[in-house]
Amino acid sequence: MKQTEKTREYEPDARAAFLAERPAADSRATVGILDRNCMHDRICWAILDRISDGTYHPGDRLKELTLAREFQVSQAPIREALRKLEAIGVLESEAYRGTRVRAITPQEMRDTYQLRGILEQSATQYMLSFTAEDIDILEREFAAMQAAVIVGDLQNVAVHNKNFHCHIVLCCENKELVRVWKSLGVGMRARLNVQRLAESHRLPQAIASHRKIIDAFRAGDMQQAGELLRAHSFEFVEDIEDRVDTGSPASQS
Repeated sequence: MKQTEKTREYEPDARAAFLAERPAADSRATVGILDRNCMHDRICWAILDRISDGTYHPGDRLKELTLAREFQVSQAPIREALRKLEAIGVLESEAYRGTRVRAITPQEMRDTYQLRGILEQSATQYMLSFTAEDIDILEREFAAMQAAVIVGDLQNVAVHNKNFHCHIVLCCENKELVRVWKSLGVGMRARLNVQRLAESHRLPQAIASHRKIIDAFRAGDMQQAGELLRAHSFEFVEDIEDRVDTGSPASQS
């Protein structure tokens, strides 16, 4: 299938939705001047930043009205942002207790990254083509990740990492596989993970591993690309297990 056909098929529901989540370089700096077309997504990223840097802790309550005043918006985009974060397990809501930051267990993180690796490997088995244009897109996202690492912009590391893996999955012809992958909230979960990798000084190594994936696609070796994608996710599983074994905190990995 030609690239133009692929884009036309997925753009209305998947590709455009993912690209719409691209945040500004600093979500907090955009308070009051948010793009209203994707305001709730930008608020999601701002909340994730605060969970990642320890501003919000597990159990902290997030009040719609307080956030609406801070971001100078109505409660509708705040409610949508909280709903999306609850859907991926970052927040939880209870009657009469409101919405609170949820502690993410090591087991949950292991399960998520294992499933992600399996899905991304499977995606390579259901591709009719992976063009030079597709490879160029991966190269651009990889370069953007590296640039973000250099300046310590963890949010954009997560965004471009999401875009990299998203593009690969969207080239898959199995729409149910795409739907399940999207439900994992890869981009937003990655924001929490890059914080942990940065703290352990392993972020540059993790980002550099994308080079072999690009090289496999460039060589037309879909089997190798799939194996590398699976290994890429499973490395995080091993890291989570190592942190649990050594007693390192992993609840917000």
